[in-house]
Amino acid sequence: MKKVKIVIGANFGDEGKGLLTDYFCSSFPAQEKVLNVRFNGGAQAGHTVVKSDGRRHVFSHFGSGSFNENNLTYLSPYFILNPMLFVKEYKVLESKGVVSKVYIHKDCLVTFPCDVMINQMVEAHRDKNRHGSCGVGIYETIKRTSNHQKTTIGYIRENFDQLATMIAVIIEGYVPQRLDELNTELTDSEWELIRNENITENYSADLLFMLQHTEIVEDNIIEEYDNIVFEGAQGLLLDADNMEYYPHLTPSNTGIKNALEILSGVDACDLSVCYVTRSYFTRHGAGLIKTECDSADLKPEGLWDKTNQTNSYQGNFRYGYFDVATFKHSLERDLAFLNRTAMVELAVTHLDETDGHLILGKSEKLEVADLLKIMNLHDGYISNGETIGLLARVSKNM
Repeated sequence: MKKVKIVIGANFGDEGKGLLTDYFCSSFPAQEKVLNVRFNGGAQAGHTVVKSDGRRHVFSHFGSGSFNENNLTYLSPYFILNPMLFVKEYKVLESKGVVSKVYIHKDCLVTFPCDVMINQMVEAHRDKNRHGSCGVGIYETIKRTSNHQKTTIGYIRENFDQLATMIAVIIEGYVPQRLDELNTELTDSEWELIRNENITENYSADLLFMLQHTEIVEDNIIEEYDNIVFEGAQGLLLDADNMEYYPHLTPSNTGIKNALEILSGVDACDLSVCYVTRSYFTRHGAGLIKTECDSADLKPEGLWDKTNQTNSYQGNFRYGYFDVATFKHSLERDLAFLNRTAMVELAVTHLDETDGHLILGKSEKLEVADLLKIMNLHDGYISNGETIGLLARVSKNM
């Protein structure tokens, strides 16, 4: 029977999904292959993994289990490709001794340079009214392909000799229309950048590299592996359908919905779902965070995140007290999609940063066992550092 883990971020992202994915991928027997599935989002999702030997990487186009040599990455049809960022990450990983097998579903959408530039330029024009985008063109890719041409990786592979023409037609036909929709007028220099033929030429080379270093597959790839780890991106509070936080959401389903759809053809499996949270809340970018506070309110000397730094598009990395009611509601809402037998688990990370290894609410501090009892879960995981060697199992009876 297949052994399947689904890793879900329970909050606004940055909970520690990379750490748990690496842990689960490492937990299978050393000689057995593991299929590490990215089932939503795209290159905007950066999952940090730190190994005990000091290697560190923020995974985007590759599964976070990729430091394990038997790990294979599968970019499912819900994943959005960015050839420019794929090539960059591939070469960084190669320099670290990682050459992971990557499968790409033929129906994956592909980001074009104009998608990225529209995203970044429009955000810049919004100034103080920014949506908090990561600036890599995810939503613009979805918008363009729903209104214009559905440029999937399978279609582009079959029509690669027409790629430059495709891009030129989109720039002259679709881009002006999209900018009108966004009430944005670009400067001459911005238009010059969008129409730059050297960018198209370099992009075509990157896309060709990606095609040469991956394998395009169909739905049945999931049937070929007995050990599967699904790696979610972003978090439940950023789900596209979570209207309480609109419009500052990600344009994908961040919970178990997509993973279960991919598994729909599998009759039976040993399935567990692990929801991951920090011992406090964080949010990178604009939007509501009900319990927002200064990091010094959580830890007197303040907190500092190695991966999430202030940048031009997302802005500041923000902090908040752990919100039990919000957390519980998010998990219950997501588990409503669970249509097969599964074990539900909880992982709490960054406990080494908080007072006495506690979960920090605004009016109370909880033990992890307390949260397990509130959620009616028996077992979970606690993390007291960046590596899987500092991750341990816990029980509500501890």
